[in-house]
Amino acid sequence: MRLNQNNIIIGIDTSCYTTSIAAISLDKKVIFNKKIMLKVKDNSKGLRQSEAVFQHVNNLGEISSDISSILKNYNICGVCASVKPRPLKESYMPVFTVGSNFGKLFSSLNKCPFYETSHQENHIEASLLTNKIKNEKQFLSVHMSGGTTEILLVSKEGSKYKIDIVGKSNDISFGQLIDRIGVNLGYKFPCGKYVDEEALKCNEKIESGLKTSVKEGYMNLSGIENQLNKIINNHSKEYICKLLLDTISRNLIKSILYISKKYNIEEVVFAGGVSASKYISMKLKRELKKNNIISHFTEPEYSTDNGVGCAVIGLEKFISE
Repeated sequence: MRLNQNNIIIGIDTSCYTTSIAAISLDKKVIFNKKIMLKVKDNSKGLRQSEAVFQHVNNLGEISSDISSILKNYNICGVCASVKPRPLKESYMPVFTVGSNFGKLFSSLNKCPFYETSHQENHIEASLLTNKIKNEKQFLSVHMSGGTTEILLVSKEGSKYKIDIVGKSNDISFGQLIDRIGVNLGYKFPCGKYVDEEALKCNEKIESGLKTSVKEGYMNLSGIENQLNKIINNHSKEYICKLLLDTISRNLIKSILYISKKYNIEEVVFAGGVSASKYISMKLKRELKKNNIISHFTEPEYSTDNGVGCAVIGLEKFISE
């Protein structure tokens, strides 16, 4: 194995809303991190899988020309792609076949190994890239995205993960909740950025919080959507956004406190696009710290969908061979 800076690993992730390719050196320096958001029509609340697949194919063609010019001076040692949403046998989603097939072709052309991972593992690794946790062998990872709201008990040995769902939303995800309310407020999908900005601007105190349904780490979020839609025209956009993110935070804090106590965990790593919210991260850090729980958030470029986590996993598999 050659450890010079010219050797790199490529990571590819084709999620429901982002096409991502990244490259890291063998000492985990990010060389390339390119992502293209999929286009969603105005007033729409999402994309069909077939539409997303078509856009991924086009986006990978566009990124390929970029990566070819940048990486011409590097030796590609391996390619790793997300091939499914979770590291479970039955886990499947059409969008990930695009990145998987592109990765296989890319590795064949460069005569290097192809490695498989999952979107969930990709997020966890990306969130760990800039965070140093005390115990990497067991910790909680909270995955909050457009399609997923899960609290995971993560155990890791080498490059292999054991991931158990110990808490989650029983219906819609945090990302779906934010986007649905955001679209109703008139924001462009995906709405997270706009909702977060409005919430941070609001100086109005929340007089009466919304009712929440949380039991032993499991949450029901559709009731929050119904409550907000009933009062959405009675308050400013800033206040509705603040109330929404405050309610999400309270649900999560209650769940994490219960699970942390149950499994004797003192550290939580946050991953997924929703964790990029400044409002949510500030509230979670403050409240969890009061309960002696350390929370780790990463930079938005690594907390939102990306290919860096895939590249890190590919590197670990490459080194272990």
